[in-house]
Amino acid sequence: MSKLQKIIAAVVAVCVLFFGFVVVRIGAAPNDSTVKLAKIPDDKKIGKEAYKDAYPLQYNSFMKNNEMLPSPTGYGGSLKGNSHLEEQPEMLENFKGYAFAKQYDDDRGHTYAGEDFKETKRLPGQKGVCITCKGSYMYDVYYKQSGWEYASKPVEEVMAPIEDDQWFGCSTCHDPDTMELRVYQQGFIDSMARRGVDVSKASHNEMRAYVCTQCHNEYYFMAEDKRVNHPWDNGLDAESEFQFYQSGQAGAFKQDWIHADSKTPMLKAQHPDFEAWSDSVHADAGVTCVDCHMPYMRKDGQKYTSHWMTNPLHTTQESCMKCHDESAETLKARVQTIGDNTFKLQRIAGQTVAKAHLTVKAAMDAGATDEQLAAARLTLREAQWYWDWVAAESSMGFHNPSKMMRTLGLSIDKAHQVIEMTNAVMKGSL
Repeated sequence: MSKLQKIIAAVVAVCVLFFGFVVVRIGAAPNDSTVKLAKIPDDKKIGKEAYKDAYPLQYNSFMKNNEMLPSPTGYGGSLKGNSHLEEQPEMLENFKGYAFAKQYDDDRGHTYAGEDFKETKRLPGQKGVCITCKGSYMYDVYYKQSGWEYASKPVEEVMAPIEDDQWFGCSTCHDPDTMELRVYQQGFIDSMARRGVDVSKASHNEMRAYVCTQCHNEYYFMAEDKRVNHPWDNGLDAESEFQFYQSGQAGAFKQDWIHADSKTPMLKAQHPDFEAWSDSVHADAGVTCVDCHMPYMRKDGQKYTSHWMTNPLHTTQESCMKCHDESAETLKARVQTIGDNTFKLQRIAGQTVAKAHLTVKAAMDAGATDEQLAAARLTLREAQWYWDWVAAESSMGFHNPSKMMRTLGLSIDKAHQVIEMTNAVMKGSL
């Protein structure tokens, strides 16, 4: 063997030893990402406490939702009592005559779902359907027993048997027998079916979106029996949903309330997070809610899904930088810019809509008739819907920046049309 061959053989031997050592170390290190199924007693399946010892990593991370933190960008956050009405006083005019003018706060973590629901000033007079997305008690007890019957009962009666531990918890998203992700919100299932989507055949990755979006969406309550329904038949954008409501596709449901000043039949948007995300760059790339808001974590060599449903900027390394190669600072700056731009335009839209309400009121006070104001009121209903669709969405534009900017632009344009139409009525009638 030549000297060169001996050197090559020595290098190969060293490499074999080194990489062999690495392989052995990796193989020997605990890396158990398989969750062992535990038997949960039947009378404990709805609560959370019984899952504590069976799934400690998931349970402990879920309890981090108790932490009340400001948002990294200043928008949203989980602080108690952070009022939208104080931050955006135009909401007091835009929701005048409706419960949202009484209280409209940032949402705290999911662990506070029951507590905040019971304490809200908007609760009196509501129906049982309002607990639909507050935990699995609705499904595992009420719906399994009698379908949507609970929906039309007084909410105080429906929530009375629910114990503190039985609000939003493990069984809200997981089948307690198999721990598989589940979608049980029947309104979501039915509405998706009308779009040609059979949720029961969803892939695991699709379920990582559906398990969240079954509740994070725009919805309304059917006038006949108060069951949940969704206005998605025409598409998943604000314009298509407004068309759904205007065309009579919502059946006997016509409006959420009559505005106290402009006497306009109004619609209240609910957090359309699903619709915003649905055609976003992240959705197109197969990135789901769970990927960003509940990223994979490691502890003691074990891989698990974090159940701290939080702003991804609190977990940037795990949530963002597995895909993005920019720095954490660059990513935060990008999110901040989107939020700042969205909020600025949202304020302009909301203030312009408020001015439109007051302009219609002024016309009424001057003697304008309902017939003369009908077209302006219809346009005002649409203008506020577009503004509220963005204001009610949870991401301050981030889930789909271009979609949100377009929707706010429509709102501002429609609100200005209302003011022009109403001023023309006053000039013609005075």
